[in-house]
Amino acid sequence: MAKSQFDGSTTFEIFPWNRNFETGFGDIDDQHKALVEILNRLAWHFASDASEMTADRVMDELLSYASYHFQFEEQIWDRALGDSEMAKNHHDNHQMFFARIQMLKQGPGSHEEKLTELFDYLTKWLAFHILESDRRMALTIRAMDQGLTVGEASEKVDSELSGSISVLVSALLEIYGKLSASTIQLMREKMARLRTEDELHRLQQEQIKEALDNQASEYQIQLEALAFEDPLTGLLNRNGIVQALRKQLQGIGQSGSGWSGAVVAIDLDDFVMINATLGEDTADYFLKLLTRRWLDSIPSGARLARTGGDEFILLLPDTSEIESTLEALRLSGLQAFHLNDQQVIVEFTAGIVFVVEQTVSDADSLLRKANQTLFLAKHEAKGDWLYLDAEEQGRYRAREIILSGIREALTRNNFRLLYQPKVNLRTGEIVGAEALIRWQHPDKGLMSPGKFLPAIEHHNLSISVGEWVLRESLRQMQRWDQQNLELKVSVNIAALHLQSEAFPETLTNILKEFPDINPSRLDLEILESATLGDLGQAVATISACQALGVVFSLDDFGTGYSSLSYLKQLPVETLKLDREFVSGAENDLENHSILRSVIELSRVFRKQFIAEGVETVRQGEILLELGCEVAQGYAISPPMEPEKLPAWVASWRPFPEWLKHR
Repeated sequence: MAKSQFDGSTTFEIFPWNRNFETGFGDIDDQHKALVEILNRLAWHFASDASEMTADRVMDELLSYASYHFQFEEQIWDRALGDSEMAKNHHDNHQMFFARIQMLKQGPGSHEEKLTELFDYLTKWLAFHILESDRRMALTIRAMDQGLTVGEASEKVDSELSGSISVLVSALLEIYGKLSASTIQLMREKMARLRTEDELHRLQQEQIKEALDNQASEYQIQLEALAFEDPLTGLLNRNGIVQALRKQLQGIGQSGSGWSGAVVAIDLDDFVMINATLGEDTADYFLKLLTRRWLDSIPSGARLARTGGDEFILLLPDTSEIESTLEALRLSGLQAFHLNDQQVIVEFTAGIVFVVEQTVSDADSLLRKANQTLFLAKHEAKGDWLYLDAEEQGRYRAREIILSGIREALTRNNFRLLYQPKVNLRTGEIVGAEALIRWQHPDKGLMSPGKFLPAIEHHNLSISVGEWVLRESLRQMQRWDQQNLELKVSVNIAALHLQSEAFPETLTNILKEFPDINPSRLDLEILESATLGDLGQAVATISACQALGVVFSLDDFGTGYSSLSYLKQLPVETLKLDREFVSGAENDLENHSILRSVIELSRVFRKQFIAEGVETVRQGEILLELGCEVAQGYAISPPMEPEKLPAWVASWRPFPEWLKHR
């Protein structure tokens, strides 16, 4: 293989340089270009399947150069800006960079998974750092050169960056976010093409006629493939999905093994209204947008086809992924599309058929059965899905029984709230309690949330249950107040509940029912995934609720995927360290190191933070040693009935081992 084919001049760039990155400081711009060059080189080694040692060596080079660049850059900013808030924030951002890299390198997953996540983080961080942070510093210094003070210069730059420049930053960040997700694949495809070209050259030398015949045959195959693609969305069409299904069935026949796959026929609900309201061109554009979301939502190995105007076929290789995949498709359709100044959402109905011991000739039959099941679903369960298979249909009916039971439980007030205290490990102060729901089932007794909440995760019933929990928590706070026990209470808010447009208004009305309760005593705990659909909308919703006085916590901090710049934009007051970091730190040095990194990362965000899942005295000691004082868990107290909490508060004392840290 010719070495020149793989030098830097022929590579795709995961992070192409853009003139908008220039700050006007020549040395800093040159160093930024060097960082970009190392990042692109690292991506190239990854795409070319280089050894882990090679990729790690380039990663170490990147981090070493970043450290050098940060020190050099901060000297320039410090000379001009001194100990201003802007300079301090910039320094903190540098520290967050290394903390996040350490977390990603030490976290679970294969070498390839870690590198993929690192590339996504590095490209987004570097684009944001140069475009937003460094350019802001440079513009501020230029304004100060014109005689303005630091404060005046900062206000002037804020004003400049709030208009078209802000739009530019957002656009470029979006571009590089997409690049980080697709460029590695493009580079690998290029590597494969280059290898193919070398192989073709070798074949031509050995037997030119045979190579030309093969090339002609491949060209014919490419022409035939055009007949299997939907021209609007780029998905497979009906012929394409039939061919894909036949190949899968043929593989089963040749190997003699079974397959647990499924064929899912999907039809968008009321799509004709979108077509009539927005016009065919906009409706076609909507289908393209929906397709992109759905392709991001289906598991690896699945195939998606568009077989009609608003009809799709999904081929899933694993039946265990049916429910989770369809829920993901449903949720992505419920995230508003902004079209012609209108917000559009879409739901669908689906019919599901299992592929068990079928032959190649059964492909068309399977599609017909899936469409027949879809037809039944349109009449019996519009907006949901039905199974043709009796066993899976039974599971569907079992879910319906749970949903029906939850509706009845709301009517009969069969839900209960238990409360787990939150304490300061060092001082013993009670800082609040978390409300945890249980179902007092008439036949099965007290059921834990894991037995019923998953059934309503993406169902509107989660909103009804969430509103019950909010009211009951506030009502319990009233009861405790009458016993001279004033506590803050945290409540978990489901993703669908937070994302509903009516949430701020609903919360307002609920708070009005309890005028004697200060809203600041109500802490709403949200998962990072609850904000991933539309960050702007999530921030607006959270801000609107904070205006009422309530506070927000980000639950399971450290387990999500979002970049630091994303998390920094979320206006939450508290970060909750996930229990997996706490439980693993007691007997494992690596887990202890990860816990320390997560706590340091929390501190960089300048938020309050609390650890959950403290189950032993030693775990509490470790947290105190690392600077985390507030926690909850079974070592402190299991969740308890509300009437028992006052007595517990009166008798609670921290362990002597924790008091040593006073």
